[in-house]
This record gives sequence, C-alpha cells and structure tokens, in this order.
Amino acid sequence: MNWGKGIIIAMALFMGFILTLVVTLMRQDVDLEIDDYYNKELAFNEQYNAQQNYMDAAEKITFNVTTDSLFVIFPKDLQTGKATIQLQRPNNKQQDAQFEVKAAALVYIPTKSLPKGVFNCTIIGKHKGKSYEYNHSLKLK
Repeated sequence: MNWGKGIIIAMALFMGFILTLVVTLMRQDVDLEIDDYYNKELAFNEQYNAQQNYMDAAEKITFNVTTDSLFVIFPKDLQTGKATIQLQRPNNKQQDAQFEVKAAALVYIPTKSLPKGVFNCTIIGKHKGKSYEYNHSLKLK
C-alpha cells in the first residue's frame, strides 16, 4: 500500500469518527433546567442572599441516601417553619420532584418512584424571617 491510500483511509476514519460524534451528541436531550430562567435571573440577589444566610448558619443540612429513601437532616437552627426540597434531574426535567416539608430534625423522602442517578437538590426555606437556600448534588442508589 502506498502513502496516498493511507492518507485516504485516515481521512475516512476521521470523518467517520466526527459523524458518529455528531449523531451521538444530537441525540442528547438538552432541556433547559427551568422554563422561566429570565425571571429567575432577575431575582438573583434574593437567591444570593438566601444562600449567604445558609452559609452563615452554624450547622449545615446533611443527607443520608439509602437504596429506597433519602433522609434530610436539618440542624437545630433550621428546624422551624416549612421548606421546599426540589430534586432536579440534569438530563430529564420530567423526572424532577418537589416536596413541601416541615423542617423537622429528620425528613424522610421515599425514592422508590424516582430513577437512580444524579440529582441536583435545592432546599429553600425560611427561618426566623430569613430565607435560606442550599444546593447540593447527590446520587440516588
């Protein structure tokens, strides 16, 4: 085989690789995380302040993931009032879940109906008139 055929074969293999890559990437679902992202960006200062209020808390929220449940453990500072727990699936928003809970010491969330994998967990609540927000990535087993 001469060098001309080698160049043609190398170019054909490279074009096949690029074509395969394009087809694979085009099949990925790339939904926006939220539909009203513009309005959410307008309220960025409130979100930033809520995250800062959480960072200023003495104790932090912790998670315990088991095969069929998720336990959210609230510290004493944040155990009053109600909280919203949002589980957002990065690659499929139809699998998102939202729970309204009373911020008790231990909150049980059954995960049998949720698919296994990575979720972005956002906890939004209010304690003593101050809003707080905590974002955490977790993997359901």
